[in-house]
Amino acid sequence: MLYYFIAGVSGLALAASILSSRKVFFELLESSVALSNEVLSKEEDVVKQKKLIGALKRILKSLFKTLIVFSLIALATLVPLFLYSLVVDEKFDSLDFSSLWFILSLSIGSIIPFLLKKKKSSNNYSEASKLLHKLILNNYNLSKLLFSFDKKFKKGERINNSTEFVIVTGLARAGTTSLTDQLFKAGKFSSLDYSNMPFLLAPNLWKKLYNPKEANLKERKHGDKMMFGLNTIEALEEYFFKVFLNDSFIGESILTKHEISEEIYQKYLEYQSLIRKDNTHLYLSKNNNLILRYPSLRSLNKDFKAIFLFRNPIDHAYSLLNQHLRFREFQHDDDFIETYMDWLGHHEFGFNQKVFSFSEEEPVNIQLDRDKMDYWLSVWLNYYKYLLTLDSSEFILLDYEDYLLYPEKVLGYLQQELKMGFDLSNIKPFNNNKTIDTSDCSEKILKSADEIYQKLRIKKVSF
Repeated sequence: MLYYFIAGVSGLALAASILSSRKVFFELLESSVALSNEVLSKEEDVVKQKKLIGALKRILKSLFKTLIVFSLIALATLVPLFLYSLVVDEKFDSLDFSSLWFILSLSIGSIIPFLLKKKKSSNNYSEASKLLHKLILNNYNLSKLLFSFDKKFKKGERINNSTEFVIVTGLARAGTTSLTDQLFKAGKFSSLDYSNMPFLLAPNLWKKLYNPKEANLKERKHGDKMMFGLNTIEALEEYFFKVFLNDSFIGESILTKHEISEEIYQKYLEYQSLIRKDNTHLYLSKNNNLILRYPSLRSLNKDFKAIFLFRNPIDHAYSLLNQHLRFREFQHDDDFIETYMDWLGHHEFGFNQKVFSFSEEEPVNIQLDRDKMDYWLSVWLNYYKYLLTLDSSEFILLDYEDYLLYPEKVLGYLQQELKMGFDLSNIKPFNNNKTIDTSDCSEKILKSADEIYQKLRIKKVSF
């Protein structure tokens, strides 16, 4: 009986060793997929060869580490049995390794570590989920391959590419999430939602494996009482541009204005057709990076509707500052949050916050403290100064205050612009009473911001 107890201890040691070494196995899987990703690359041979060599080095290093780990796991499993043979003075190779009792004891011992209650992750992403996100979202060539598979998969449904679609945009915290959510609920729209993660470029293939019908709602990390679940739409399309532009517009501290080629534009329309439920649905997205490619996209398409929102600069800067401090704390406690935001091209606040740069000759450089209002007022100025240089007759400009006070009128106006019937029965005004202290702000920056704000108010849609 003692021997089978020792066999259980060996099983416990086996499972515990595997669990404690899991990151080494994850690393091997990641490096294997990364090598496959480089094999799929269509870059120039010299560049591709260099990346392949780098990926091969990483996988060889992972393999070496894995072999060492396997040896240690085997040692940890056999040591209890070996010590038992020494104590009872019996040859190790004569021990029972094949009976039902031995296998049962070993199995029971190996199950115990998996049954122990683990501390729940604060972001609700398990290690397996994080690994899956890394494998898919970190490997752009693999994502492109999945995109091509998804197009073939949905080809039989005959959903046509459409030049008519709707993008809600603005500087983060301008009310874009709320308006996009209201539009989606009111009209016949199709959009990406959290259930599409992480297979953002293969929504239909993934839906065959994972298609939650209902999901519990909870407040998002912004602390703004916006609720979300797996079926909640979100700004996820930016990953498409990251993949097909290979992050070329993402710098160390800035996001740069860029051109969209005809080829990528056509792929973008194909991508939308993968997401649209049928030919009667319009594609809808929230994308706060649209301004970086808006002139280029508009030159290729005169039909799509772009809805830009703006907000009182003081309220807006205060909200951005609070979110920056909030997310920086979250990211300090869990670095996966920063990685997740990077994958989706969300650089609005937090440790990896980046500023829009609209000129190659004069890249933006705001040398102010990010923990102060002046910095975020300058971010606001940078964005909306540029927006005023664009032809406002080609997009819809909405004031966030109007949306808060008269949401039914705003949606009614958009209903007419989009020539679509909306359900406006559950639309109610929002409460936004707040006084913000600006005593520490630069008078010069406040004055400049107010001047731009008044110009925006002249050009906005009036209600």
